[in-house]
Amino acid sequence: MSERSPSLTLTDVANLAGVGVSAASNWRKRHADFPSPTMTGGQELFAPDEIARWLSQRKIARNGLRAGEAPGATYGDRFIRNGGASLASVQAEMPRVPEEERSGWTSQLWRIVDLLRSNLDHVAALDFIMAMLYLRTTDTGLWRAVTEQHSWDVIGQMLRNTRFRHYDTPLFPAMALDLYGQSQLTEAIELFDDINLEKVGSAVMFDALLENINRDLGRHGGHFTPSSVVKCMIEILNPQNAYALYDPSCGSGELLVAAAQRGVKSLFGQAINGRSFRMSLLNLSMHGSEAQLRVGGPEIMRTEFAAEQFDVVVSNPPFNNTLPDDIQQDGWPFRAPSKSAANFAWLQLAVHHLKPGGRAAILMPNGTLFAGGLSAEIRRSMIEAGTVEAIISFPAGLFAATGISVSLWLLRRPKSGDSAPPEILFVDATSMGATGERAQRLLRDNEVAEIVQVYRDWRTGSQPSNFENSFTFARSVGLDEIRQNDYDLQPRRYVHEETAVRASIAKLRSTNLISLQRELDKLSERARHARHEVGARLAALHHSSAAGWHNVSLGDICDIHSGPGTVDRKRGLTTQGWTPLVLPRNIKRGYLSHNELDTIGPDVAAKLGNYVLRAGDIVCVRSGTLGRHGLVRKAEHGWILGPSCMRLRPFSHEVHSNYLVHYLNSPDARNWIAAKSGHSTVIPHISAATMRELVIPLPALKVQQEIVDLMDLIDVNLEQHELAVSAIQSFRDLIFPSLMQP
Repeated sequence: MSERSPSLTLTDVANLAGVGVSAASNWRKRHADFPSPTMTGGQELFAPDEIARWLSQRKIARNGLRAGEAPGATYGDRFIRNGGASLASVQAEMPRVPEEERSGWTSQLWRIVDLLRSNLDHVAALDFIMAMLYLRTTDTGLWRAVTEQHSWDVIGQMLRNTRFRHYDTPLFPAMALDLYGQSQLTEAIELFDDINLEKVGSAVMFDALLENINRDLGRHGGHFTPSSVVKCMIEILNPQNAYALYDPSCGSGELLVAAAQRGVKSLFGQAINGRSFRMSLLNLSMHGSEAQLRVGGPEIMRTEFAAEQFDVVVSNPPFNNTLPDDIQQDGWPFRAPSKSAANFAWLQLAVHHLKPGGRAAILMPNGTLFAGGLSAEIRRSMIEAGTVEAIISFPAGLFAATGISVSLWLLRRPKSGDSAPPEILFVDATSMGATGERAQRLLRDNEVAEIVQVYRDWRTGSQPSNFENSFTFARSVGLDEIRQNDYDLQPRRYVHEETAVRASIAKLRSTNLISLQRELDKLSERARHARHEVGARLAALHHSSAAGWHNVSLGDICDIHSGPGTVDRKRGLTTQGWTPLVLPRNIKRGYLSHNELDTIGPDVAAKLGNYVLRAGDIVCVRSGTLGRHGLVRKAEHGWILGPSCMRLRPFSHEVHSNYLVHYLNSPDARNWIAAKSGHSTVIPHISAATMRELVIPLPALKVQQEIVDLMDLIDVNLEQHELAVSAIQSFRDLIFPSLMQP
């Protein structure tokens, strides 16, 4: 699953989420799962997609909702709407919508579920809704034809004849179409047609349905692989675009979807039953991906992909299921597994389907690491053949349907002539994770990154035997020691958990402290240089000649124009082809902010030609919180002046726009505006006529530019100090826990 490069400061995160920097800082300090930053050029930068997913877990309080935000909206919704991250890049891992959130589209969705449950069970009702979502998304013409019909006989026949693309498989479950209660199905179609899919996003809706259906179904090992585990598996294997990837038990298709979103084009999956086949097709389609899918079991020689080999094999198969009676006839790489437990069938199946040099990641219950009898013999053979590369033990409680503990088997197929690896990597991650919704445990993004980095460092290291000295929650173990332990592969046997975790934390803190100290040194040095330059420029200005200063009225140097009244606009949304509308909230620190922009359509913009802004204009607030002025730069050229605002357009050659905006934001100008503002209502306001009377002191143009340069430099110095405060807070948070160590 690809992530966008770290590019946001904590201040950016706060602005895009619509909160103060102090609130964002508190999130970071109080929540251990807040995304970790990356140091770039001495600055902490956060990955937009990680921030979006984290914020999507935090609902906005009712008194904090803004125009256009419905109850139940999250800070992640606002962050994405303000351009912090694209919906398409994060929706595969967007938090699922809780059932209790009965607002907006979710309310409509669960109303449909309740309607269908008069004749269908919960799972069948959700299945029918998924089919409607697929049809509406992939064949708009047919969907429109269905919704325009009023006869159930016609609708039912149309739905019975609908197939998945590229597969001769019915889209709608026959059991739903054949049941009585056709009026309920017709009403469900009408209600579903009313949902604004463009606003909601088909993938977001599908993910909410999928989580709900999988919680209801459940199975050993969990029907649906948790997103943090999916991310860990895909990141470890790091499949390239040109690779062929195969999942021999694709469940709901979540691993295939994750690989597709990473850029893998050649995807293959085997579903163990019709429901898995159906869910995988739906999941892939709703996320804009495709794969070659077949239905089959864990047999080797009797599946559609029997003779196929792949670069990567990845799977979360069902645990401990029963195998067919004639399983012995298949050509197993090591030995035919027991009919009563298919775990080692799946592991051997992965090796069988790997190309020489290929690698696999298979989730297995922890019992496979130490089970005796036939399982022990197969495990020994796999180890001696050099196919077992690493074992990673995950914390318990990762799956919603079961508390079973699992481990990740990392396998390889040696090329001809390759010798068996002298060591196997063991990673004990059982102490990681945090408790999320419904007491389900999840791996934090920084923990996933740490596991992945440990594996990559070990795999590329020239001296794996020294690996434990660097990463003590992981250890590289030679085959002799593994043989002495009867081929037991439990990481806890080889990694001492308490010592490992403490050492890992100490190392992490030490690394972060060094990094923060370096950052503080850089910021201090920059601030020192900025102060020195400010002093030098200030001294030069004080020695400038006082000649040439004179006072003018603002109306003598600017055209002043008030903004329009009510404007039909999209609130807080940026839409391609639509024009941004400048509102008071967009005026920040002397400039126009690109966050929380409302937009207007082409027809509305054509009627507001007199309000088009040009570079060099100044926009000020005329109603509400007065005294704020923002310069229009090239990036905002062509935007539209909005309600409650006023436009100042300098026409005199004796004034710099930059100087004018600095003066207008000065205490003298703000105090004058406050004194002159009208209070006929509870909301302060000022008229264009009054603003024309404001007296502006004007020096020579050269002095104006010197003042602008000095003020801009002070703003830079202010930003450096804000960054330093943030870094010092992080430094404090890291120092204190280390002082508590015995």
